[in-house]
Amino acid sequence: MSFLKKKSLWLSVIFLIALGGATLYVIHRELNGQDIVGTLKNANIWWVLSAVLFSFLYFVTDAMNIGRCLKLVGYKMSFANLLKYSFAGFFFSSVTPSASGGQPGQLYFIAKDGIKVSSGAFSLLCALLSFQIISVSWGIVGVFFAPHSIFEIDGKYAYVFPIGFAINMAIIVMLFGILFSRKTAAFLAGISMKLPGRKPSKPGDKFKSLRSFANYRQAAKLMKNNKIVFVKMLINSFVQISILFSIPFLCARALGATELTWFQGICTQGALFLSVSSLPLPGAAGVTEYGYALFFDGLIPTTILGSTLLLSRFCNFILPLVESGLGLLFLQLKSNKRREAK
Repeated sequence: MSFLKKKSLWLSVIFLIALGGATLYVIHRELNGQDIVGTLKNANIWWVLSAVLFSFLYFVTDAMNIGRCLKLVGYKMSFANLLKYSFAGFFFSSVTPSASGGQPGQLYFIAKDGIKVSSGAFSLLCALLSFQIISVSWGIVGVFFAPHSIFEIDGKYAYVFPIGFAINMAIIVMLFGILFSRKTAAFLAGISMKLPGRKPSKPGDKFKSLRSFANYRQAAKLMKNNKIVFVKMLINSFVQISILFSIPFLCARALGATELTWFQGICTQGALFLSVSSLPLPGAAGVTEYGYALFFDGLIPTTILGSTLLLSRFCNFILPLVESGLGLLFLQLKSNKRREAK
């Protein structure tokens, strides 16, 4: 066995251990001795299967948006690769504070597939901007139409929503600046070149950085001249986020909350997501569960509220985490084998 193949094998083993360890840690932290098996036994299997299907469709719609951007900048990737990038985004977002590891994790796999970092970064930022716009929009709708007004919540949690809303709005403004403002993008590129470990050490390094910036600006110009692509991305994100926000409703119905309507469920989940999605906690752990109990109190009978919370967290976080981890591992190992065969 050649040195390169041995190295690839060991990297694959390390990758497997890291993925498995992170997944098991997060699952243990989330369940913390709670009886998910007992909850599933008491649930209507068809509603649960619908929630499971929706959790996978979330990745499919996410992959479609990434593919649209990459196609615009000249890369037509297979759907398996696009799905891999989607898996990477969810997985690394779930195990890092404020979902900060999602885009860097995706960019790593995109670069490994031979896509320019500048084109990959632009595509991911466009997909993120589309996601942010629609999730914030659903959150705002939730504030006004959710049965429980966010402004009626007392205690420490009353401060969480305005903080979460402000952070998400700031992210949207920042993304617009990075993507479509030449001055903002140039300013940030200049700062990145001055960071420790990024300063040009050889004459060609600065040229490479400037060339990457030029490629990035070219991609931004393409998006400006093809606005219909971004409109399609917004429509796709609307479907994607509606799927994601529907999962708590499906879980509530699975356990017998027949009075809860889809619109009530999706509005309430939208307001909750806007509150906690950008807090500096892996998967917004802890505060999501507390917020769920506050937001859905009265909409779901008290006798099944705890079980519904557990099932919902399982279907919209733990199950997708396992799906994304296993899917990422399988698709990456498949890509490695394909490269070695060449």
